[in-house]
Amino acid sequence: MKAKGLDSCPMGGYDVNKFVEAFNVPSQYIPVVLIAIAKAAKPARPSVRFPVEQTIVWNGF
Repeated sequence: MKAKGLDSCPMGGYDVNKFVEAFNVPSQYIPVVLIAIAKAAKPARPSVRFPVEQTIVWNGF
């Protein structure tokens, strides 16, 4: 999406029932996350992530 000039952001903590009602979501679908997609008003602040070696435990503790 960045190549098309768009940004995205996952959104949690919303009222699923209100979302289903407002957007007339068919009963066979269960919303689990909303993703906002738009053009950014300004560049996002950089974020730092831990290296995978610090966050994953392989084959025991």
